Amino acid sequence: MIEILKRMFEANPEKSTITINDKCSNCGCETILEITPTSGGFGIQGGVLYKSSNDNFIVTCPACIGATPKIHDNSRLKSNIKR
Repeated sequence: MIEILKRMFEANPEKSTITINDKCSNCGCETILEITPTSGGFGIQGGVLYKSSNDNFIVTCPACIGATPKIHDNSRLKSNIKR
């Protein structure tokens, strides 16, 4: 996952933050993640970002993170990345 995030920032060198708008894989609510590079890797606010089995992304909203520990990998999700 770290390599994918690195490539996202390399493809968008003018961006200090990359925003991903997607639906939560658990409840389906609109989820907005903000990803920023940090000295130790990357910071993600607004939810959790997972890599699915088919190299797409799975997004989980903050409300579902603690409520539903199971990740629903539908392998159909393609994140909408604002560039």
